[in-house]
Amino acid sequence: MLLIERNGRTGTKILISGGGKCNITHAGTVDDLLRAFAPAESRFLKPSMHRFSNDDVVKLMNDKGISTEIRENGRVFPLYGIAKDVMRVFNGLLENERIRIRLHTRVNGIQVADGAVTGVICEEGVIPATRVVLATGGSSYPKTGTTGDGYRWAASVGHTIVPLRAALAPIQVHPAIPRAWQGIALRGCRLAAVQNGKRLAAWDGDVLFSHEGLSGPCALEISRAAALAHEKAPVAIVADLFPDREFDHLDQTLGRMVQEHRQRVIGTVLDALLPNRIVEMFLEAVHVDPQTRGHVLTREARRAIVRRLKEWPLGQVAHVPIERGEVTAGGIALNEVDPRTMRSRVVAGLYPCGEVLDIAGPIGGYNLQAAFSTGYVAGESAALDQKDELRTKNP
Repeated sequence: MLLIERNGRTGTKILISGGGKCNITHAGTVDDLLRAFAPAESRFLKPSMHRFSNDDVVKLMNDKGISTEIRENGRVFPLYGIAKDVMRVFNGLLENERIRIRLHTRVNGIQVADGAVTGVICEEGVIPATRVVLATGGSSYPKTGTTGDGYRWAASVGHTIVPLRAALAPIQVHPAIPRAWQGIALRGCRLAAVQNGKRLAAWDGDVLFSHEGLSGPCALEISRAAALAHEKAPVAIVADLFPDREFDHLDQTLGRMVQEHRQRVIGTVLDALLPNRIVEMFLEAVHVDPQTRGHVLTREARRAIVRRLKEWPLGQVAHVPIERGEVTAGGIALNEVDPRTMRSRVVAGLYPCGEVLDIAGPIGGYNLQAAFSTGYVAGESAALDQKDELRTKNP
Protein backbone atom coordinates (compact mmCIF):
# COMPACT_ATOMS: atom_id res chain seq x y z
CA MET A 1 0.00 0.00 0.00
CA LEU A 2 1.33 3.43 -0.96
CA LEU A 3 0.54 6.91 0.38
CA ILE A 4 1.39 9.70 -2.04
CA GLU A 5 1.93 13.13 -0.46
CA ARG A 6 2.83 16.32 -2.30
CA ASN A 7 4.24 17.98 0.83
CA GLY A 8 7.45 17.19 2.65
CA ARG A 9 5.51 15.77 5.60
CA THR A 10 2.13 14.19 6.26
CA GLY A 11 -0.77 15.94 7.97
CA THR A 12 0.19 19.56 7.32
CA LYS A 13 -3.37 20.80 7.67
CA ILE A 14 -3.94 18.82 10.87
CA LEU A 15 -0.81 20.40 12.31
CA ILE A 16 -2.23 23.92 11.86
CA SER A 17 -5.80 23.07 12.84
CA GLY A 18 -7.15 24.73 15.93
CA GLY A 19 -4.18 27.06 16.01
CA GLY A 20 -1.86 24.07 16.35
CA LYS A 21 -3.98 22.51 19.08
CA CYS A 22 -6.14 20.29 16.82
CA ASN A 23 -9.83 20.15 17.69
CA ILE A 24 -9.95 16.48 16.73
CA THR A 25 -13.71 15.92 17.03
CA HIS A 26 -16.88 16.96 18.83
CA ALA A 27 -18.49 15.29 21.82
CA GLY A 28 -22.00 13.86 21.86
CA THR A 29 -23.83 11.07 20.12
CA VAL A 30 -23.42 10.40 16.42
CA ASP A 31 -26.89 11.80 15.89
CA ASP A 32 -25.83 14.98 17.68
CA LEU A 33 -22.95 15.41 15.26
CA LEU A 34 -25.07 14.63 12.22
CA ARG A 35 -27.59 17.32 13.14
CA ALA A 36 -24.85 19.92 12.71
CA PHE A 37 -24.68 19.24 8.95
CA ALA A 38 -27.11 20.15 6.20
CA PRO A 39 -29.77 17.42 5.73
CA ALA A 40 -28.32 15.91 2.55
CA GLU A 41 -24.83 15.89 4.02
CA SER A 42 -26.11 14.36 7.26
CA ARG A 43 -27.81 11.51 5.41
CA PHE A 44 -24.65 10.83 3.45
CA LEU A 45 -22.42 10.85 6.55
CA LYS A 46 -24.65 8.69 8.71
CA PRO A 47 -23.27 5.24 7.69
CA SER A 48 -19.61 6.26 7.93
CA MET A 49 -19.99 8.11 11.23
CA HIS A 50 -21.61 5.05 12.75
CA ARG A 51 -18.83 2.90 11.31
CA PHE A 52 -16.07 5.11 12.73
CA SER A 53 -17.48 7.53 15.29
CA ASN A 54 -16.20 10.37 17.42
CA ASP A 55 -15.91 7.89 20.29
CA ASP A 56 -13.70 5.71 18.09
CA VAL A 57 -11.43 8.69 17.38
CA VAL A 58 -11.11 9.47 21.09
CA LYS A 59 -10.47 5.81 21.92
CA LEU A 60 -7.78 5.64 19.26
CA MET A 61 -6.02 8.65 20.76
CA ASN A 62 -6.38 7.39 24.32
CA ASP A 63 -5.11 3.91 23.41
CA LYS A 64 -2.02 5.53 21.90
CA GLY A 65 -1.33 7.54 25.05
CA ILE A 66 -2.96 10.84 24.05
CA SER A 67 -5.34 11.99 26.77
CA THR A 68 -8.21 14.18 25.60
CA GLU A 69 -10.48 16.79 27.13
CA ILE A 70 -14.00 17.92 26.32
CA ARG A 71 -14.41 21.66 26.61
CA GLU A 72 -17.61 23.45 27.59
CA ASN A 73 -18.59 23.95 23.95
CA GLY A 74 -18.28 20.22 23.26
CA ARG A 75 -15.03 20.45 21.34
CA VAL A 76 -12.55 17.65 21.94
CA PHE A 77 -8.83 18.47 22.13
CA PRO A 78 -5.69 16.65 23.14
CA LEU A 79 -5.38 17.35 26.87
CA TYR A 80 -2.12 19.23 26.42
CA GLY A 81 -3.26 20.89 23.22
CA ILE A 82 -0.59 19.77 20.76
CA ALA A 83 -1.52 18.82 17.18
CA LYS A 84 1.90 17.21 16.73
CA ASP A 85 0.84 14.50 19.18
CA VAL A 86 -2.17 13.70 17.00
CA MET A 87 0.02 13.38 13.92
CA ARG A 88 2.44 11.23 15.88
CA VAL A 89 -0.41 8.76 16.41
CA PHE A 90 -1.35 8.72 12.73
CA ASN A 91 2.23 8.41 11.54
CA GLY A 92 2.71 5.58 14.01
CA LEU A 93 -0.24 3.75 12.50
CA LEU A 94 1.25 4.13 9.03
CA GLU A 95 4.54 2.72 10.27
CA ASN A 96 2.91 -0.18 12.10
CA GLU A 97 0.98 -1.15 8.97
CA ARG A 98 4.14 -0.79 6.86
CA ILE A 99 2.54 1.75 4.56
CA ARG A 100 5.02 3.11 2.05
CA ILE A 101 5.04 6.92 1.86
CA ARG A 102 6.24 9.00 -1.08
CA LEU A 103 6.72 12.62 -0.03
CA HIS A 104 7.35 15.58 -2.36
CA THR A 105 5.40 13.76 -5.06
CA ARG A 106 3.06 15.70 -7.33
CA VAL A 107 0.08 13.86 -8.78
CA ASN A 108 -1.33 15.12 -12.08
CA GLY A 109 -4.34 12.86 -12.44
CA ILE A 110 -5.97 9.46 -12.21
CA GLN A 111 -5.56 7.00 -15.06
CA VAL A 112 -8.77 5.24 -16.07
CA ALA A 113 -9.49 2.59 -18.69
CA ASP A 114 -12.84 0.98 -19.43
CA GLY A 115 -14.49 2.74 -16.51
CA ALA A 116 -11.98 1.57 -13.90
CA VAL A 117 -8.90 3.00 -12.22
CA THR A 118 -5.62 1.70 -13.64
CA GLY A 119 -3.08 4.06 -12.14
CA VAL A 120 -2.04 7.39 -10.65
CA ILE A 121 -0.37 9.85 -12.98
CA CYS A 122 2.64 11.50 -11.35
CA GLU A 123 5.26 13.83 -12.77
CA GLU A 124 7.72 10.95 -12.80
CA GLY A 125 5.31 8.64 -14.60
CA VAL A 126 2.31 6.41 -13.94
CA ILE A 127 2.08 4.35 -10.75
CA PRO A 128 -0.10 1.30 -11.52
CA ALA A 129 -3.08 0.97 -9.17
CA THR A 130 -6.54 -0.54 -9.26
CA ARG A 131 -7.70 1.09 -5.99
CA VAL A 132 -7.26 4.82 -5.25
CA VAL A 133 -8.49 6.57 -2.11
CA LEU A 134 -8.93 10.23 -3.03
CA ALA A 135 -8.17 12.20 0.15
CA THR A 136 -6.80 15.47 -1.19
CA GLY A 137 -8.81 17.90 0.93
CA GLY A 138 -10.41 20.98 -0.59
CA SER A 139 -8.96 24.26 -1.82
CA SER A 140 -8.68 26.30 1.36
CA TYR A 141 -5.28 27.31 2.73
CA PRO A 142 -3.49 26.38 -0.52
CA LYS A 143 -0.08 26.87 1.13
CA THR A 144 -0.74 23.63 3.00
CA GLY A 145 -1.05 21.78 -0.30
CA THR A 146 -4.83 21.80 -0.62
CA THR A 147 -5.05 23.50 -4.00
CA GLY A 148 -8.19 21.82 -5.34
CA ASP A 149 -6.36 19.11 -7.31
CA GLY A 150 -8.82 16.43 -6.22
CA TYR A 151 -11.73 18.25 -7.80
CA ARG A 152 -9.93 18.48 -11.13
CA TRP A 153 -8.93 14.82 -11.12
CA ALA A 154 -12.45 13.70 -10.20
CA ALA A 155 -13.99 15.87 -12.89
CA SER A 156 -11.57 14.53 -15.49
CA VAL A 157 -12.81 10.97 -14.90
CA GLY A 158 -16.50 11.91 -15.06
CA HIS A 159 -17.53 13.10 -11.62
CA THR A 160 -19.83 16.09 -11.18
CA ILE A 161 -18.29 18.87 -9.08
CA VAL A 162 -20.77 21.00 -7.15
CA PRO A 163 -19.57 24.64 -7.47
CA LEU A 164 -16.96 25.48 -4.85
CA ARG A 165 -17.62 28.18 -2.29
CA ALA A 166 -16.01 29.43 0.84
CA ALA A 167 -17.12 27.99 4.15
CA LEU A 168 -15.91 28.96 7.62
CA ALA A 169 -14.12 31.93 6.06
CA PRO A 170 -13.68 35.60 7.01
CA ILE A 171 -16.11 38.02 5.38
CA GLN A 172 -14.80 41.10 3.63
CA VAL A 173 -17.32 43.93 3.73
CA HIS A 174 -17.90 47.27 2.03
CA PRO A 175 -17.25 49.83 3.31
CA ALA A 176 -14.13 48.27 4.80
CA ILE A 177 -13.72 47.91 8.55
CA PRO A 178 -11.84 50.97 9.87
CA ARG A 179 -8.17 50.25 10.44
CA ALA A 180 -8.49 51.55 14.01
CA TRP A 181 -10.93 48.75 14.80
CA GLN A 182 -8.65 45.90 13.78
CA GLY A 183 -8.09 43.53 16.67
CA ILE A 184 -11.32 44.47 18.46
CA ALA A 185 -13.62 41.60 19.45
CA LEU A 186 -17.36 41.81 20.05
CA ARG A 187 -18.24 39.19 22.63
CA GLY A 188 -21.53 37.34 22.84
CA CYS A 189 -23.23 39.02 19.92
CA ARG A 190 -25.40 37.66 17.09
CA LEU A 191 -24.24 38.11 13.51
CA ALA A 192 -26.67 37.71 10.64
CA ALA A 193 -26.50 37.68 6.85
CA VAL A 194 -29.53 39.51 5.44
CA GLN A 195 -30.72 39.77 1.86
CA ASN A 196 -33.78 41.77 0.77
CA GLY A 197 -34.91 41.95 4.38
CA LYS A 198 -34.72 38.18 4.86
CA ARG A 199 -32.32 36.67 7.37
CA LEU A 200 -30.33 33.96 5.58
CA ALA A 201 -28.17 32.78 8.46
CA ALA A 202 -27.28 33.86 11.98
CA TRP A 203 -24.85 32.74 14.66
CA ASP A 204 -24.30 33.67 18.29
CA GLY A 205 -20.80 34.10 19.65
CA ASP A 206 -17.82 36.36 19.04
CA VAL A 207 -16.90 38.60 16.10
CA LEU A 208 -13.39 39.82 15.42
CA PHE A 209 -12.59 42.92 13.38
CA SER A 210 -9.46 42.09 11.42
CA HIS A 211 -7.47 43.15 8.39
CA GLU A 212 -9.55 40.60 6.47
CA GLY A 213 -12.83 42.19 7.53
CA LEU A 214 -15.07 40.19 9.84
CA SER A 215 -13.67 37.06 11.42
CA GLY A 216 -14.23 35.02 14.56
CA PRO A 217 -16.77 32.21 15.05
CA CYS A 218 -19.87 34.22 14.08
CA ALA A 219 -18.46 35.42 10.77
CA LEU A 220 -17.05 32.00 9.88
CA GLU A 221 -20.32 30.23 10.58
CA ILE A 222 -22.47 32.49 8.36
CA SER A 223 -19.87 32.84 5.60
CA ARG A 224 -21.15 29.90 3.55
CA ALA A 225 -24.68 31.29 3.31
CA ALA A 226 -23.34 34.80 2.72
CA ALA A 227 -21.04 33.66 -0.10
CA LEU A 228 -23.80 31.72 -1.83
CA ALA A 229 -26.37 34.51 -1.62
CA HIS A 230 -23.85 37.16 -2.62
CA GLU A 231 -23.65 35.57 -6.06
CA LYS A 232 -27.26 36.63 -6.73
CA ALA A 233 -27.85 39.90 -4.89
CA PRO A 234 -26.29 42.17 -2.26
CA VAL A 235 -26.02 40.72 1.25
CA ALA A 236 -25.87 42.87 4.38
CA ILE A 237 -24.10 41.78 7.57
CA VAL A 238 -25.94 42.91 10.69
CA ALA A 239 -24.91 42.55 14.34
CA ASP A 240 -27.12 42.36 17.41
CA LEU A 241 -24.76 43.17 20.26
CA PHE A 242 -27.22 42.05 22.93
CA PRO A 243 -29.16 39.09 21.49
CA ASP A 244 -30.41 38.01 24.92
CA ARG A 245 -32.06 41.36 25.65
CA GLU A 246 -35.22 42.71 24.07
CA PHE A 247 -35.23 46.30 22.81
CA ASP A 248 -37.31 47.68 25.70
CA HIS A 249 -35.19 45.96 28.34
CA LEU A 250 -31.98 47.29 26.82
CA ASP A 251 -33.52 50.75 26.51
CA GLN A 252 -34.41 50.70 30.20
CA THR A 253 -30.89 49.56 31.09
CA LEU A 254 -29.28 52.37 29.13
CA GLY A 255 -31.79 54.82 30.60
CA ARG A 256 -30.76 53.84 34.12
CA MET A 257 -27.07 54.12 33.25
CA VAL A 258 -27.59 57.62 31.89
CA GLN A 259 -29.58 58.69 34.95
CA GLU A 260 -26.96 57.32 37.33
CA HIS A 261 -24.23 59.26 35.50
CA ARG A 262 -26.08 62.39 34.43
CA GLN A 263 -22.95 64.52 34.29
CA ARG A 264 -20.94 62.08 32.21
CA VAL A 265 -20.81 62.30 28.43
CA ILE A 266 -22.65 59.54 26.59
CA GLY A 267 -19.41 58.37 24.96
CA THR A 268 -18.02 57.49 28.38
CA VAL A 269 -21.26 55.86 29.50
CA LEU A 270 -21.24 53.58 26.44
CA ASP A 271 -17.74 52.33 27.32
CA ALA A 272 -19.56 49.90 29.61
CA LEU A 273 -21.43 48.42 26.62
CA LEU A 274 -18.98 48.73 23.73
CA PRO A 275 -15.22 48.53 23.13
CA ASN A 276 -14.10 52.13 23.61
CA ARG A 277 -12.33 52.35 20.23
CA ILE A 278 -15.62 52.04 18.36
CA VAL A 279 -17.82 54.25 20.56
CA GLU A 280 -17.20 57.54 18.76
CA MET A 281 -17.93 56.25 15.26
CA PHE A 282 -20.85 54.22 16.58
CA LEU A 283 -22.48 57.35 18.00
CA GLU A 284 -21.70 59.47 14.98
CA ALA A 285 -23.58 56.94 12.82
CA VAL A 286 -26.78 57.65 14.79
CA HIS A 287 -26.10 61.42 14.84
CA VAL A 288 -25.40 61.60 18.56
CA ASP A 289 -22.53 63.78 19.72
CA PRO A 290 -20.25 61.63 21.92
CA GLN A 291 -19.80 64.67 24.18
CA THR A 292 -23.53 64.90 24.97
CA ARG A 293 -24.02 64.70 28.72
CA GLY A 294 -26.53 62.33 30.21
CA HIS A 295 -28.83 64.97 31.58
CA VAL A 296 -29.42 66.46 28.12
CA LEU A 297 -29.57 63.19 26.12
CA THR A 298 -33.05 63.00 24.61
CA ARG A 299 -35.28 59.94 24.67
CA GLU A 300 -35.15 59.82 20.86
CA ALA A 301 -31.34 59.84 20.87
CA ARG A 302 -31.18 57.12 23.51
CA ARG A 303 -33.56 54.90 21.57
CA ALA A 304 -31.56 55.49 18.38
CA ILE A 305 -28.50 54.18 20.20
CA VAL A 306 -30.43 51.13 21.41
CA ARG A 307 -31.75 50.41 17.91
CA ARG A 308 -28.18 50.35 16.64
CA LEU A 309 -27.02 48.15 19.48
CA LYS A 310 -29.73 45.69 18.45
CA GLU A 311 -29.30 46.06 14.70
CA TRP A 312 -25.91 47.37 13.70
CA PRO A 313 -25.20 47.19 9.95
CA LEU A 314 -21.53 46.31 9.52
CA GLY A 315 -21.56 46.63 5.75
CA GLN A 316 -22.37 44.64 2.66
CA VAL A 317 -20.54 41.49 1.66
CA ALA A 318 -17.72 42.37 -0.72
CA HIS A 319 -15.95 39.02 -0.88
CA VAL A 320 -15.68 35.73 0.99
CA PRO A 321 -12.23 34.34 0.11
CA ILE A 322 -12.40 30.61 -0.50
CA GLU A 323 -8.66 30.25 0.07
CA ARG A 324 -9.06 31.58 3.63
CA GLY A 325 -11.84 29.22 4.61
CA GLU A 326 -11.24 26.47 7.13
CA VAL A 327 -13.15 24.17 4.79
CA THR A 328 -14.50 24.31 1.25
CA ALA A 329 -18.18 23.94 0.45
CA GLY A 330 -18.99 22.13 -2.77
CA GLY A 331 -17.03 19.28 -4.29
CA ILE A 332 -17.81 15.80 -5.63
CA ALA A 333 -21.58 15.36 -5.82
CA LEU A 334 -22.73 13.08 -3.00
CA ASN A 335 -25.14 11.11 -5.18
CA GLU A 336 -22.13 9.86 -7.14
CA VAL A 337 -20.54 8.14 -4.12
CA ASP A 338 -21.90 5.19 -2.13
CA PRO A 339 -22.14 6.48 1.48
CA ARG A 340 -21.81 2.94 2.90
CA THR A 341 -18.48 2.22 1.19
CA MET A 342 -17.22 5.51 -0.34
CA ARG A 343 -17.01 3.70 -3.66
CA SER A 344 -17.36 6.00 -6.64
CA ARG A 345 -20.48 5.26 -8.66
CA VAL A 346 -18.75 6.71 -11.72
CA VAL A 347 -15.36 4.97 -11.75
CA ALA A 348 -14.61 1.53 -10.36
CA GLY A 349 -11.71 1.52 -7.91
CA LEU A 350 -12.02 5.16 -6.82
CA TYR A 351 -12.93 6.03 -3.21
CA PRO A 352 -13.37 9.78 -2.58
CA CYS A 353 -13.46 10.91 1.06
CA GLY A 354 -13.16 13.94 3.29
CA GLU A 355 -13.32 17.53 2.11
CA VAL A 356 -13.11 16.66 -1.58
CA LEU A 357 -16.76 15.64 -1.17
CA ASP A 358 -19.60 18.19 -1.12
CA ILE A 359 -19.58 18.40 2.68
CA ALA A 360 -18.94 21.35 5.01
CA GLY A 361 -19.92 21.39 8.66
CA PRO A 362 -19.64 24.05 11.37
CA ILE A 363 -16.69 24.91 13.58
CA GLY A 364 -15.98 22.54 16.41
CA GLY A 365 -14.32 19.37 15.14
CA TYR A 366 -17.19 18.35 12.89
CA ASN A 367 -15.24 18.56 9.65
CA LEU A 368 -12.27 16.58 10.92
CA GLN A 369 -14.68 13.93 12.18
CA ALA A 370 -16.36 13.79 8.76
CA ALA A 371 -12.93 13.33 7.18
CA PHE A 372 -11.91 10.65 9.69
CA SER A 373 -15.18 8.74 9.25
CA THR A 374 -15.34 8.83 5.46
CA GLY A 375 -11.60 8.21 5.21
CA TYR A 376 -11.82 5.17 7.46
CA VAL A 377 -14.62 3.68 5.37
CA ALA A 378 -12.88 4.51 2.09
CA GLY A 379 -9.68 2.78 3.21
CA GLU A 380 -11.53 -0.20 4.60
CA SER A 381 -13.57 -0.64 1.42
CA ALA A 382 -10.55 -0.30 -0.84
CA ALA A 383 -8.66 -2.95 1.16
CA LEU A 384 -11.59 -5.37 1.17
CA ASP A 385 -12.20 -4.89 -2.55
CA GLN A 386 -8.52 -5.51 -3.24
CA LYS A 387 -8.63 -8.75 -1.23
CA ASP A 388 -11.73 -9.87 -3.11
CA GLU A 389 -10.04 -9.14 -6.40
CA LEU A 390 -6.96 -11.15 -5.44
CA ARG A 391 -9.12 -14.01 -4.15
CA THR A 392 -10.97 -14.09 -7.48
CA LYS A 393 -7.74 -14.14 -9.45
CA ASN A 394 -6.16 -16.75 -7.18
CA PRO A 395 -8.95 -19.01 -5.93
